[in-house]
Amino acid sequence: MQPPMAEVKPSHQKPLRLKLTPYEGKEGEHAVDAALISTEQLHVAFAFSNLSGCAKSWVYTREATTPGRFASWAQLCEQLRSAFLPANYEYRQRLRFLSCRRGKRELHEYIQEMVELTASLVGNLLHEHIKVTVFMDASGWALQKS
Repeated sequence: MQPPMAEVKPSHQKPLRLKLTPYEGKEGEHAVDAALISTEQLHVAFAFSNLSGCAKSWVYTREATTPGRFASWAQLCEQLRSAFLPANYEYRQRLRFLSCRRGKRELHEYIQEMVELTASLVGNLLHEHIKVTVFMDASGWALQKS
């Protein structure tokens, strides 16, 4: 006769819980803060070390031909914008924002596009009441609530 076998109980696994930090579009600023970069020149040097591709080649070529060309963070940003963005970029992004409509898309897709377009309006920011009006009107909520 064989000894009795132990019962195998099904294991109860705890559900997996993930905590994700929200995306704020400020990786550069967070990286600078984390690296404790306090001076403008260190800020610029940190940016240089994190560039890649055409931007990296362009910046290092400009810095080699004219040392000190990028003395401040604002100068670096402005020159990168003028070198790599079309002349009417801000106008086109503002136009895309103001003409954005939900259409037959899911609400989260529409919201994602609005967030991306809002983040791209770096020059002349739109006032909050204009953003809300465009969002409400284009999503159809303005008609539903009245």
